[in-house]
Amino acid sequence: MFATLTSRVFVKAVSRRARSAAIAFLAVVVLDVGRVGYAEDSSSDFFSYLPAAPEINLPDLDIIPFWTDDLKKAKKAYNGGNFDRAIKYFRKASEDGNMVADWYLGHIYRTGRGVPRDDATAFSYYSRVADTYDPDEKDQKRLRIMVDSMLRVADYYRVGIVSAGIPANHIIAANSYLKIASTYGHPGAQYSLGLMNINGQGVKKNPQQGLKWLIAAARKRHAEAEAYLGDLYWDGKVVRQDRTRALMWYILAKQSTEPSAYPSIFDRYEELNAAAPEDTRLEAAARARVWAEQYPVGNDRLAE
Repeated sequence: MFATLTSRVFVKAVSRRARSAAIAFLAVVVLDVGRVGYAEDSSSDFFSYLPAAPEINLPDLDIIPFWTDDLKKAKKAYNGGNFDRAIKYFRKASEDGNMVADWYLGHIYRTGRGVPRDDATAFSYYSRVADTYDPDEKDQKRLRIMVDSMLRVADYYRVGIVSAGIPANHIIAANSYLKIASTYGHPGAQYSLGLMNINGQGVKKNPQQGLKWLIAAARKRHAEAEAYLGDLYWDGKVVRQDRTRALMWYILAKQSTEPSAYPSIFDRYEELNAAAPEDTRLEAAARARVWAEQYPVGNDRLAE
């Protein structure tokens, strides 16, 4: 927890002109204090996978093995926004057993690109890719597609697909997230494990363990994890209420995503920022700068 009492005494002892510098100094100290007791992230070299989000950076299929004419045509059509043509050729490649085509089709149906959103169909395509998972896969792009599909299958099991008659299965979801998080340090899996531990879904309720998973995801600048931590600190749930720290997390969450991907994060930030006094906003911004310097946006991206 941040040493709020100490920070107030210290900040009052310096001149107003030096206040920002003092807060930044304190932020360095209290961030180190705040990390005590959190699970250490053993995947410091995590760069291979993207968190589950509405918009993702698709890998360059040109360097993925078994590149075919159908995939070339599908990719060209997809990039050009001609989704009907893209789907036609992705389906042809899928019928030939191409996992890349299956993964793209899962993405298309999950996000509703050129077709009505269809989670049941997306689940089917992602499951086909997840079933090909090989922990010894040497090609990091192919492995990334496999792991991403495993994560999305787990996401569907966590919430269920009512329209397809697929009920939520928290135990399957939690086990999958744990495998992905512990093996690859995937921030999307860490975030979901945080939620499930806090709410007691698929695992024994353990809020402190949930916080450790959320912090691990936040270190990789997972926007949803940062925003969720912000809400916890703002409301005083699971943790002692600390609205400076809450606003800090929302500042970081804003930096980690775009309004088009998570408009609710930006709306919530405006709400909290308007409700916070100036001193709180200044200190939250200083703490966010220190955190962002230590854990910059982009530290979960594949190093090309």
